[in-house]
Amino acid sequence: MSLLEPMEDSTRTLGTNSITPEMATGGGGVSRRGILRGLKSISALTAMWAGASTMGDPPREVSADVDPNALLNKLIRRITLGINPAETARAAALGYEGYLEYQLNADAIDDSVHEATLSGLTTLTMTPLQLIAIADSQISNELTDATIRRSVFSQRQLLQRMVEFWTDHFNIEINKNPCTKLKTVDDRAVIRTHALGTFPALLDASAHSPAMLAYLDNQLSTAAAPNENYAREIMELHTLGVDGGYTQQDVIEVAKCFSGWGFNPLRNTLPNAGEFLFTASRHTSGPKTVLGHVITAGGINDGLAVLDILAHHPNTARFIAKKMCNWFLGESTRTSIIDSVAATYTSTNGDIKAMIRTILKPEHLFDAAPRYKRPYHHFVSALRALPTTITSTSTMRTLLGAAGQRPFFWATPDGYPDNIDYWVGYIIPRWNFGASLMNNNISGLAVNSTEFAGGDTQADALADRINNALFGGEMSTLDRNRIRDYMLPNPVSNQRLREAIGLAIASPGFQWY
Repeated sequence: MSLLEPMEDSTRTLGTNSITPEMATGGGGVSRRGILRGLKSISALTAMWAGASTMGDPPREVSADVDPNALLNKLIRRITLGINPAETARAAALGYEGYLEYQLNADAIDDSVHEATLSGLTTLTMTPLQLIAIADSQISNELTDATIRRSVFSQRQLLQRMVEFWTDHFNIEINKNPCTKLKTVDDRAVIRTHALGTFPALLDASAHSPAMLAYLDNQLSTAAAPNENYAREIMELHTLGVDGGYTQQDVIEVAKCFSGWGFNPLRNTLPNAGEFLFTASRHTSGPKTVLGHVITAGGINDGLAVLDILAHHPNTARFIAKKMCNWFLGESTRTSIIDSVAATYTSTNGDIKAMIRTILKPEHLFDAAPRYKRPYHHFVSALRALPTTITSTSTMRTLLGAAGQRPFFWATPDGYPDNIDYWVGYIIPRWNFGASLMNNNISGLAVNSTEFAGGDTQADALADRINNALFGGEMSTLDRNRIRDYMLPNPVSNQRLREAIGLAIASPGFQWY
């Protein structure tokens, strides 16, 4: 028996504040085909969502005085892409500070076994010159494939979280010509290399990235016609923030400073094709004034001076601090915490690890409200919690697109939104994903439910396994019992277990971390 059917329009919003049986069976304007089949599955899912808001209700906070593991579980959820028994055991052995340091020291984590599985994705290590001969679709698909696999299987989970964060911060749409040929190098040499380094080094690497210069049209910038796109976004989105104190005149002056910054043409006759190039003849000469600083360095050094000014500006410290606090703690982070993280930025020259340590002090995390998973996070967290095998991500890429968050496909420079308001209407793809996964309807993804069951055939024991694997043991008693009851009578069939796991993935509590 299938639990959920695919939607004809899987990105359609619900337009209501609660889930009703009529909506679950195709009424309420969702789809004539409906999303559920089988009276028992309809009852189970609608019961869990009854009275919930369209984004589901966040799980109740568990007091550390009652459950000493609650704060540790919360840390796991914030610095990984999904809690699972392996991470729970590792964190329990290392303790709060030890586990955080373990993940911060990503280079010391042996991830060679997983990285070896990516060897078939040959474009990941290619230069732009080599990529010229490769079809754009292969380049894009392999980079997305590697991103998904690393998110699910890599032991360096905090690194993957920060790669996702900085990918949005320095967003580059891979489909804009010629970014397809250049984004793979940007991902490898800019984002992944500097994700846990220092912000000034990351900013510098991004400014020299041909993919960024192509995406924001800076390779078109000349002395006669300085292009303002990159100049504006480096201040508004990358450093100072939209209210960071710069003016239109600053944009003009910064554009002059970066005129001549570009890259070698993508021609297979050039050995350094697609690599950074500064062309002095295209650069605006003479002094420039940026944010009150007179720049007379000349040549490429004008742009380097701008990078130094921006990286060490107090508004940059606060902008980055606030955005990182939002990422780990939530949209309502106290001003005092943001101030302390900004102070850490200033005192450590933008050390990203030091900022994370300040953000994730136990008392800060303890007070943080649950965060709503974006579609990518939701899908990946389900795969991480289960004995999953990935042979292809082709269908998953399509599902992520339908859910609104296919990696590298956001068209504007601001990156995928990191706020609950944007994502509240994307419920149906979330419901469909768990059921499709457990009904073997996502080609290339397979979950070994026999391994998951571990020999258990009783509904109570299997409900505990679902609770521990997907929820770190913190599933609400009511939902846990509904999952258990769905699997009855004993012994539980394999099909009913798989449907129960799909229900758990679609449940309100699993939408949050």
